[in-house]
Amino acid sequence: MIKQQNDIKIAIAIQARLGSTRCPNKAIEKLSPTGTSAITSLIHNCTFCQSHVKAKKLDKTKVDIDIWVLVPDNEIEFWNEFLAHKNVSIMAGHPTNVLSRYIDLSQYNYDYIMRLTGDCPNVPAIAMNKAIYTAIFHNLDYCSNVWKEFRTCPDGHDIEIMSAKAMNWLATNATTKEHFEHVTIAIRTLNSKVLKRCCLINKEDLSHIKLCIDTPEELEAARSRFTSAYRKKKLANEMGLFTNDY
Repeated sequence: MIKQQNDIKIAIAIQARLGSTRCPNKAIEKLSPTGTSAITSLIHNCTFCQSHVKAKKLDKTKVDIDIWVLVPDNEIEFWNEFLAHKNVSIMAGHPTNVLSRYIDLSQYNYDYIMRLTGDCPNVPAIAMNKAIYTAIFHNLDYCSNVWKEFRTCPDGHDIEIMSAKAMNWLATNATTKEHFEHVTIAIRTLNSKVLKRCCLINKEDLSHIKLCIDTPEELEAARSRFTSAYRKKKLANEMGLFTNDY
């Protein structure tokens, strides 16, 4: 059953940084001839999710979604300029304690926070929608497709949703460097009986597919995929076909 309240506030929070050791600037590197980067592609998909959820009526419940980008505090000036026209809010926080950025965001009294990462350029909006509706209708505290043992989604379609209760639990129970860096690992590895958790499973196992960007080689592979899609879309338009992203 859907939780009984008139309004539900959700934050889609994308964590991003420039200082990756293996692939610096991976979130902002150009992927397609149009200049699309990993993070701008992801933001584009988030806005699709935002509009779809806003248009869908969930009984008498109004669902509002805000899009945030969470960055290290020493990079805030760059991100403010880079994302100036992307209709997102930017929050700066601790450079290595990524969890603290999400805890800071939870102070805005969101019912749910969706965690995405800026090196996953093409998380499908439809998958975001599914995760949101699942969390709301089943009144979940944690809903994700990233469980290591049960993963069926491609590496790069990672979605996690935490309730306000889960965020409060993390603030108390996440205590190690690994917890701070990986944000939600404490929820999946510690024996929490107070949180209602859910694993999203695809109908087929696609976990062998790698679509995120962790290395220069994966960045080049992403460029090849985006460029190929751009060329096919352009060709379809030249043939007089209407095209639409999904």
